[in-house]
Amino acid sequence: MIVKTIDRIKRINLHLHTNVSDGALSPKKLIDRAIDIKLDLLSITDHDTFEAYRHIDIKSLPLKILPGMEISSIHKGYDVHMLAYAYDMNNRELAEMTDMYLSGRRDRAVLMIEKLAELGMEISLDEVVAFAGARELIVRPHIAQAMVKRGYVANKNEAFDKYIGNNKPAFVHKPELLVGEVIKLIQNAGGFAVVAHPGKLAQPEFMEELIDLGIDGIEVWHPDHYQYQIEEFTQLALKKGLYLTGGSDYHGEQDNHNLFDNVPVKELVLDSVNKLWKEYQCRLN
Repeated sequence: MIVKTIDRIKRINLHLHTNVSDGALSPKKLIDRAIDIKLDLLSITDHDTFEAYRHIDIKSLPLKILPGMEISSIHKGYDVHMLAYAYDMNNRELAEMTDMYLSGRRDRAVLMIEKLAELGMEISLDEVVAFAGARELIVRPHIAQAMVKRGYVANKNEAFDKYIGNNKPAFVHKPELLVGEVIKLIQNAGGFAVVAHPGKLAQPEFMEELIDLGIDGIEVWHPDHYQYQIEEFTQLALKKGLYLTGGSDYHGEQDNHNLFDNVPVKELVLDSVNKLWKEYQCRLN
């Protein structure tokens, strides 16, 4: 007997940013692009906010949307980004966390602007906020854009390399929760905690430590991953019974390899994403 697979998800991109955080496209324009390239499933994963979902009507769209967010956290003094999927946007603790990050990023921006002024580069908070989205969630690329506009640097990469990158003269740490706290927050909000771009972790052994802390999945495919890393993360996720995901980490056309497209994941990943989607649908009902 032939069994027909109904509505199998085949074309995905589960790591996309809008101008609500540091992306180039508005939520609506990003959705329009996704429809144009015939994605079956996408997730908007703005930094530390789910405000983008306030600007779209998920139920009226001709494609599937998995609620997402890329949450900053810290592990042993190093940055770790966690992708939160399928969470309840009405969860109070999660909303409080996003508010904390919003105010903390603004305070951080003020301190960084002061440091830049000491280095002879005067920019105002208003100039930086002008590059932020409607929620005014300020991230370092917004400061870099203001520096480029003033002519202090030629491009954002120069701003990071010389002044605002980690441990550079105008760098200030942003407020961050411990990764274990973030994992619990996501799961208590009914979501799945997936480690983002694990190939960029500061220490390879962090991967096993994050698994011990209770993550639900691994972003096995990311444009910054080498093929051998994709294979290693895939086998690790299968061995540990974790979800496998993939996304391009798209911010805008200025990124040459973080493209807005269907991500070329293997059937194993698609199987896992379909399972994740079905679990999300079960939790909704």
